[in-house]
Amino acid sequence: MSSSKQTKKDNFSEEIIGEVIRASSTDFETQCYELYQFPPLGSLVTSDDENPVFGIVSHSVTESLDPSRTPRPRGPGLKNVKSIYEESPQLNNLLTSRFTAITVGYSKDESVVLRLSPVPPRILSLTRICTDLELNEFSSNFDFISRLLNSNFPSSDDVLAAFLNIASGLRHDPDQYLIEIGKEIASLLPGQMRRVNLILRNASI
Repeated sequence: MSSSKQTKKDNFSEEIIGEVIRASSTDFETQCYELYQFPPLGSLVTSDDENPVFGIVSHSVTESLDPSRTPRPRGPGLKNVKSIYEESPQLNNLLTSRFTAITVGYSKDESVVLRLSPVPPRILSLTRICTDLELNEFSSNFDFISRLLNSNFPSSDDVLAAFLNIASGLRHDPDQYLIEIGKEIASLLPGQMRRVNLILRNASI
């Protein structure tokens, strides 16, 4: 990766992207400051307050701020979606982007504990995407895997694969990382090698 691209990525990773608007023991939801500026599926994020909680992005949505007012088509006559927003700039104030993160750990005494936090993030806690350094440290311990596999969230296998794709991309040897973590997944899913192989296949795409 070129230095310019790396710098751009690092700067984005350190930005506060929104605030927590709903939180429970198992997950938290963040409303983004900018429309459509939610992190990719599988990203590691943290609620950056006195008791940081780590989560993996599992679901994103953009919808009307007012549930009673569903957006209506703006065409015909406009050639693409960019022109629609240019013609109707008020859409940026009528829509909202949010994402949900599965809680996978928390910070205690400057160390990351890979289990559910004793307390959920506070409402209006700032949410940011974790840095590459934080992601590397977090993904070096495989204890978070069972939390994702055993969650009741839809498409949890896809969320895990997306996370592994991001995490392995930071390694000098991505294939070796996926081999090692694949063994851990297989031990947690005995007799389900088809499921294990699908997770790893999607993680390497």
